[in-house]
Amino acid sequence: EISNGTETDIYCLRSIKESLEDPYNKFKYSWNFSNKAEGFICKFVGIECWHPDENKVLNIKLENMKLKGHFPREIENCTSITDLDLSGNELTGTIPSDISLLLSYVTSLDLSSNNFTGEIPKSIVNCTYLSVLRLDNNQLTGFIPPEINHLRRLRTFSVANNLLSGPVPVCSDLTIPSESYANNLGLCGAPLEPCKPSPKKFIVLCKEGFVVGWIVAMVTVVVFMFRNTPILLLKKAITKKNKKLMKAGTRWCSTDERSKNMMMSKMEKMVTRMSFTEISEATRYFNTNNVIGMGKIGMMYKAVIPNCWSRAVKRLNNCQSYETQFLSELSALGILRHDNLVPLLGYCSEQNEKLLVYKYILHGNLYDWLHVGEGELKDKILEWPLRTKIAIGIARGLAWLHHKYDFRVVHLNLGSNSILLDTNFEPKISNFWGAKISSSGGLMFMNSNVIDTRNSSFVDSGVWELGFVKKDVYDFGILLLELITRKEPIEINNFSYSFNGSLFDWITDLLSNSSDIYSVIDNSLIGRGFDGEIFELLRIACTCLNSFPSQRPTMLELYNTISTFGERDGITNDSEIL
Repeated sequence: EISNGTETDIYCLRSIKESLEDPYNKFKYSWNFSNKAEGFICKFVGIECWHPDENKVLNIKLENMKLKGHFPREIENCTSITDLDLSGNELTGTIPSDISLLLSYVTSLDLSSNNFTGEIPKSIVNCTYLSVLRLDNNQLTGFIPPEINHLRRLRTFSVANNLLSGPVPVCSDLTIPSESYANNLGLCGAPLEPCKPSPKKFIVLCKEGFVVGWIVAMVTVVVFMFRNTPILLLKKAITKKNKKLMKAGTRWCSTDERSKNMMMSKMEKMVTRMSFTEISEATRYFNTNNVIGMGKIGMMYKAVIPNCWSRAVKRLNNCQSYETQFLSELSALGILRHDNLVPLLGYCSEQNEKLLVYKYILHGNLYDWLHVGEGELKDKILEWPLRTKIAIGIARGLAWLHHKYDFRVVHLNLGSNSILLDTNFEPKISNFWGAKISSSGGLMFMNSNVIDTRNSSFVDSGVWELGFVKKDVYDFGILLLELITRKEPIEINNFSYSFNGSLFDWITDLLSNSSDIYSVIDNSLIGRGFDGEIFELLRIACTCLNSFPSQRPTMLELYNTISTFGERDGITNDSEIL
């Protein structure tokens, strides 16, 4: 029987308020616990009660509020909750392994469009009342628990746009469309492509498998990776005695202290090593007045060094938790230099502190220019020529990363918040903390783990192209839609629900109906003489969002196409250098 809740529900909401960051004050302002009247919590933003005069929470809906933090375990104290919607936020970490104990009676669970990582917990199959389960648009890895098919009440299920692998569950009572599994290249089985059997000698059950889930390719990589390492380490990798070697589907090998020190030594030749004291003084000892942004892995500060030049300093929240991301960004931007990449100028690694120092980019990020409050609207209108300039610059930068350098790079976290705009609104791609870098010259960085690949074919080209490169192309398509509609990605995805979550089908239908197409374009762009270009860029975005990665264009092809829009403004195509 469901508990009456009351006092425990009040404690539940108070705990949730304390555990989540609400940077835009979307809900915390209304959660005032000083009022002790019966049913007072029922007036809170996002809260629905069983009865308006009873402090007994029925549903919690905190969607699209840009909340930060981890999944609120305190939810277990809301003992009568049936619907939890945390979609469209910026929550990180893993979905609790004991989620069925935290949400015993939940019928609808929506965690879509966040930044959750790790596996889908097996215990979720014990949430036997579930009729809606949405986990799409996260960074989940591993397998879908096959026992999902035991959820007899399940009617809506989506894990699209994650990093999942392995066979999809066979559901006899529910037909799940392929769109619910879209953009998880490693998934197979009906309604997707049939699973291919692996040769017996390569069968390795890896709980936290490689992002694409191609077991044969994964084991081959592991063998090559450890060709020149002690045989004992190889044996451990194969027998899974150390599962952390492949944690979260992205960490291919464990970087020991010797490797880290060797890498740091190499980085000092490319990027200035700075002292913590020096950076502290430049940020006025990390004064809160110098905060210019809050990223997924750390706080960003404005710093002024002795020669009066401005710098941007990223201080990692927890250097041990984010050491991999620190090394990834350092290895990517320490090696690469391009007009459309944010310049990394220095770094600090001292004891428990990890900091990265960048050139200060005056106009901040593209997200803040596209998604502004009503009061700021007049001051932050991006005219169409500027938007095409930004699109061209991003395409140029990605084409260079994918095609030009000895080190081929995929970003994997592209979004408007990772695009900075300089004085002339030239875009600079930033946030390389999740990047993957490969080199035909002998080294490969997978989230900063240095792997010697000389004399080896270190990764199947199909894995690299379809699993990584075309993920960047898809994200670029979303970015183009943001530039055209000035809608946030979560809103763009909402447009496509009538087409079972397929943005490709939605845009295709939109382009065939001229009256509908104007309903989604940013009003400030309509009737300015650029309608033809806007429609053409919409068509280009559509090609990026094709459900089949192999049918998406390359970034070089996209750059060559989009750069024609810049000819009127004297922006020349320099693709010959690629």
